[in-house]
Amino acid sequence: MTVTLPAGVTAVDGEASLEAMLAEPVEEARVRERGTFEMAARHRTERIVLLGAGGLGRRTLAGLRAAGVEPLAFADNRASSHGSTVDGVEVLAPEDASARFGADAVFVVTIWGAGSTHRFAHSRDQLVALGCDCVVPAAWLFWRYAEQLLPFYALDLPSRLLEQATEVRTCYESFADERSRAEYVTQVRWRLTGDPGGLAHPVGEAQYLVTDVAVPADGDVVLDCGAYDGDTLRSWMAVRGPSFREYVAMEPDPQSRARLAACVAAMDDGLRQRVRVLPYSVGGRTGTATFSASGSLSSSLGEGGGIEVECVRLDDLRDELGGASPTFVKVDIEGAELDALAGAASLVRECRPMIAIAAYHRQDHLWRVPLAVRALWPGYALFLRPHNEEGWDLILYAVPPDRVPGRRTAK
Repeated sequence: MTVTLPAGVTAVDGEASLEAMLAEPVEEARVRERGTFEMAARHRTERIVLLGAGGLGRRTLAGLRAAGVEPLAFADNRASSHGSTVDGVEVLAPEDASARFGADAVFVVTIWGAGSTHRFAHSRDQLVALGCDCVVPAAWLFWRYAEQLLPFYALDLPSRLLEQATEVRTCYESFADERSRAEYVTQVRWRLTGDPGGLAHPVGEAQYLVTDVAVPADGDVVLDCGAYDGDTLRSWMAVRGPSFREYVAMEPDPQSRARLAACVAAMDDGLRQRVRVLPYSVGGRTGTATFSASGSLSSSLGEGGGIEVECVRLDDLRDELGGASPTFVKVDIEGAELDALAGAASLVRECRPMIAIAAYHRQDHLWRVPLAVRALWPGYALFLRPHNEEGWDLILYAVPPDRVPGRRTAK
């Protein structure tokens, strides 16, 4: 089954496709999002098998139970899980789940995570080959039980995107190259249809460091917001070597910061002196904040619970830099990116650093993050590049003119 959008929307063809998609009335989208799962599942709406018993599968199970629905089983490709239970639900091999339920259940693919090469088509093709005749993406189920399951990262109701159609349309015009505009349109389409099949595969270059959008420079003063365990620092060293003048790595999660500090401690003396580790989260105000510290990439600022951490505006961090002007700012902080930009207004306008910032943690970050950057300084050239499958690690690159390949104009 495919989702029906207004006539003419069959493939990405730039602005025309975007306009056709945005022409769908909000009320029609609300009807569609309520009925897509039922239309696909037909009489099987409460006979559900979840393919994928990992984090997303467990989250989906909890949401369904909150709505009074109990899945029939999990199916999972990990042989070690077969015959076990997850939160009281049996885990079967896909072959066994298909033999038992393939003819009278809807299989919902709950495999979706950063760092994986998996795509929905892989699971759909696997299950269809095993005899399952109803396989759907998790987004369609999430729309049906939106109160229990949404928002979740970039997944949200299509109507919420259409309510912001003016901003979505304005953002399209802000990108500097056709590749970014094409990526943007496919990302909008995914958010409206729930079908990730049209999304591009990741680019080949290292995340935050792509050279087709920005010329590398020696002597960068780097602010790494969301430094995790030093993964970006290690990537920088592998790709560009010790080319930075100073590298300021900010990570509020104690477990991740300990691994980051160990990474820095293993460097030679001369390099280690150019790297600073700070225990800060980054936001729109300076003070304290609660933080959900898991020691993983998903650690994030929270509301209530968690630990108390120091939160800083980047504008207030400049005194700690000893007068150095940041030239490269990376921001990947699990949904707090807009707050970070709000707290960096003076820094951006005065220093005009290159910015590599996540644009995938919320549905509307796809357009709100580029528009927020452009509002801080209109002189940036904006580029959009995917660095993981199915919507993960979508990075906006805001590049000052003198670092855009082929351009050498003054700031």
